[in-house]
Amino acid sequence: IVSRVETERNDGGYYTIIDKQKNPIDYTARILNKGDEFINADNMRYQITSIKGDYAHAHILGKEAEANISSPPTNSIWSQLVARRSTPSIGIYHTHSDESYIPSDGTDSIYANGGIFKVGKVLDKKLRDIGFTVNHSLRPHDPHDVNAYYRSRRTAVQLLQKKPLALFDIHRDAVPPQVYAANVKGQDITRVKFVVGRTNPNFQANLEFAKQLKAAVDKTNPDVVQGILIAQSDFNQDLAPRSMLIEVGAHTNYREAAQRGVALFAETLPTVLGVSPKVPTPTAPESRGAWKAVIWSILLVAVALFGYLYMNTGSIEGALDQIRNLSSRIKRKD
Repeated sequence: IVSRVETERNDGGYYTIIDKQKNPIDYTARILNKGDEFINADNMRYQITSIKGDYAHAHILGKEAEANISSPPTNSIWSQLVARRSTPSIGIYHTHSDESYIPSDGTDSIYANGGIFKVGKVLDKKLRDIGFTVNHSLRPHDPHDVNAYYRSRRTAVQLLQKKPLALFDIHRDAVPPQVYAANVKGQDITRVKFVVGRTNPNFQANLEFAKQLKAAVDKTNPDVVQGILIAQSDFNQDLAPRSMLIEVGAHTNYREAAQRGVALFAETLPTVLGVSPKVPTPTAPESRGAWKAVIWSILLVAVALFGYLYMNTGSIEGALDQIRNLSSRIKRKD
């Protein structure tokens, strides 16, 4: 059964999650409900107790234990599918295909061709460079309404038929820019947020996957993961235990910053998925260089031989006659 409930606010507003001291914990344009949870960048876990207007009140549950990055998926059928793969692959799609970034795209929504596709393409290229096979669907699922996840479900099912190690639905949020903005390794990026639906049978497996992703990114690129939101929906994550919705920045951020952020996220996937990164192979220019060296060696030998014959015969014609005679003898021997 596919839930068809609204997953995002459509009034242009967003929620601020606050603790008992009214300190802000997170901001999101996703619909929140009592019982939803948030794990922040420091792995502190909160649960929402009530929602009043634009504020979601939460209490702290404690510090979340760091995930074991090397642990396998908990679903045995999924493990069997992964074990049968000869090459590692990743699936990427976009439920909200209109989502865009105002500073770069000029608007927050471009029907069926949003800036979010370009963010997905950067993730696609980065994963291919690492050594993954990537199946990236650019199928639009507009309009951006309550049935978008119902329409994108067909895309997710088709991608899963290729037995990927993980399936990512790439989105962007709709909050102020500072929520996601960061500077990592001297470059302006947007951070990423993992969103897990808590009303599906794969909830625990998907949450563990999100925690593994966060732990891996935290080790290599700290400050890239903004947090993990656990919301009352399924987001089509009932289809697989390694299915993840990823928010890459917000509509108020530059798309280029989002592209840099998602590239940093991609670098950690081999660790989480148990895949060795691709070993660089000699490039085509190097191969062409080797052939050029062989050709030049042959030409130098030919020039030296011709010079020797010329010196012995005293003329170009005499040297050519010697070469013809040599060629005739070789043919007779054959």
